[in-house]
Amino acid sequence: MQKAQSLILIVVLCCATVAGADIDIVQEHVFDASPGQTVSIDVSFHKVKVIVEPGSQVHAVVELSTNSSSRKAEKAMEELAPVFKEKGDTLIIRSTRDGGWSSWWGNNVKGSVTVTMPPDLDLSIDSSSGSITISGDLGDGSVECDASSGSISIDGAMKNLAVDTSSGSTKVDLLRPVESFSADASSGGIRLYGGAHEASVDTSSGSITLEGLRGDASMGASSGSITAQWDSIPPNAEIDADASSGSVTIKLPPGTEVTGSASTGSGGIRSDFPGSFDRDSATFTGGSGAVEVRVSTSSGSVKVIEN
Repeated sequence: MQKAQSLILIVVLCCATVAGADIDIVQEHVFDASPGQTVSIDVSFHKVKVIVEPGSQVHAVVELSTNSSSRKAEKAMEELAPVFKEKGDTLIIRSTRDGGWSSWWGNNVKGSVTVTMPPDLDLSIDSSSGSITISGDLGDGSVECDASSGSISIDGAMKNLAVDTSSGSTKVDLLRPVESFSADASSGGIRLYGGAHEASVDTSSGSITLEGLRGDASMGASSGSITAQWDSIPPNAEIDADASSGSVTIKLPPGTEVTGSASTGSGGIRSDFPGSFDRDSATFTGGSGAVEVRVSTSSGSVKVIEN
């Protein structure tokens, strides 16, 4: 196990009996890192920012502040005191409490975590409430984000990406396609630019936009539209898209052989690929090695068209 190189703790704690006193904590920690390790960030309501750049260390800064001088605020800050530790191949950065958090915390206690890390490490982020921002090229590293409430913004590259959010949008801009992209949102739109060789995306409320796809894809939107575009697609790939309420648009490379079906309860069907069609259903008649497309929507138009 590698040892942490340095630990800097700065605490400014003003007496709670002084009106208007603030409590501020800034704690820094540096891990030595090597490819194949995982950086794990576990926080409550903090804003999380991760920057990937060349190097051999993980540098973490946790900041906490409150504008209250009450004993309740002091206790909250004590319970949120950052923890840094190594467990096997996992480098852990934690600022949370066993009892969860309340709206009082959100109004009186603020927090942020900034991590600078090298590529080729995996990244796992678990946030109860707060935005997550990731930038840079993780190389062969993979990313998992779990946010109960808060937006997720990713700009860079990684091997695999998995996102789960209860409430909040997900926006991903990739330098190159990931091997796999999975996203699940109870409420919030999901947007991926830059591609994936395999995608599985589901949202209960919000639209789905995927661009630069290169293989199998499964997409479901209970309320919202689905738009998916492929740069290339191998023979016999499978595409599933189901929208309870919203339009579905599938864009495929010219010359793609397409089999399968499409249906809509209301909205009409348009296709650039051969098949048999009526007002609310279609059967595609592609040849050998055809991509199988299965599209349905209860309310909204369906388009299966060329790029």
